[in-house]
Amino acid sequence: MLIYIVFLMIFVGVTAALYQVYEIHYNINVGNDKKLSTADKSRLEVLSGQAKIAVQTHERAGFDQAAVNALGAEFDRDIVLKAFAEKEKSAYAIPLLRRKNRLLFNGNKGDVNSIKVHHLPFWKTKLPSKSIRIVLIISIIVNCFLIQLLGGLSIYTIGYPILTPFWAWLNEPFMVMLVIYALVFMAYVISRLDMYMHDLYQLRRLFSHKAHCESRLQNQYT
Repeated sequence: MLIYIVFLMIFVGVTAALYQVYEIHYNINVGNDKKLSTADKSRLEVLSGQAKIAVQTHERAGFDQAAVNALGAEFDRDIVLKAFAEKEKSAYAIPLLRRKNRLLFNGNKGDVNSIKVHHLPFWKTKLPSKSIRIVLIISIIVNCFLIQLLGGLSIYTIGYPILTPFWAWLNEPFMVMLVIYALVFMAYVISRLDMYMHDLYQLRRLFSHKAHCESRLQNQYT
């Protein structure tokens, strides 16, 4: 009876690995506002509506007040307006709401390199200048392939045991199950890291856009 439970758990692990690939695909193409808290979903709706009014009527009082209420006075309202005026909220608006509490400003809002990210109490860095999403996606896909391979081998080795001593553990379904769940956990961690790092990379692009526009205007009048 126990062996059937182990094989059932292996099947669940393989299914979880496939779900991780689906989830990261969903995050890339949809933005996944489901990862926002209920309060941030409400802020997203309010700020998006106010941003639309501000763009159409050039009346920004309502938007500026909503931005202060949602994000705080330290955020540049022009940057916030750009984020929420975008048609695709996953580009800047959702990352901004998700990571707003991790951003630290030193007073120079025009310099993107002065913005720090508070990862942990003892660890602060600048916003990432390069995207590592492609590396993380490939890691999850390879991880999923390995899990499927192990799941298939757990059945194959019932009739054709592996005789090589180094790989003999593959003949034990329980050991295979443990490795599969270790890989599933690794895929979960990588998917969370992908969302986190991509959000920060998008925020650097958002703040860099403002700095680029200011630099271009300054060059026009000098």
